[in-house]
Amino acid sequence: MRITYRLASTAVASLLLVSPLLAGCNRNPNVEIVGSYFPGWMISLVVAVALSFFVHALLRRRGMEGTLGHPVVIYPGIVLLLTCLLWLCFFA
Repeated sequence: MRITYRLASTAVASLLLVSPLLAGCNRNPNVEIVGSYFPGWMISLVVAVALSFFVHALLRRRGMEGTLGHPVVIYPGIVLLLTCLLWLCFFA
């Protein structure tokens, strides 16, 4: 009796751990643009690169470009941040 209870509790625990992972499979993350399907992250990346140019111009206009640090680290980080935010807002 004790062994079956342990097996049942293990099965329930594993089901509870796996079910959130399977819930993400309910929607196709592709978007149709002019007859071709593109992944949502790719669209978010293109928009994020365009927005990062806007952020760069804004920082340069305010005179804050030199205070951020190394641009090689900062601007890819801004692109990654904007990509993830856009993807979460529109495709998740």
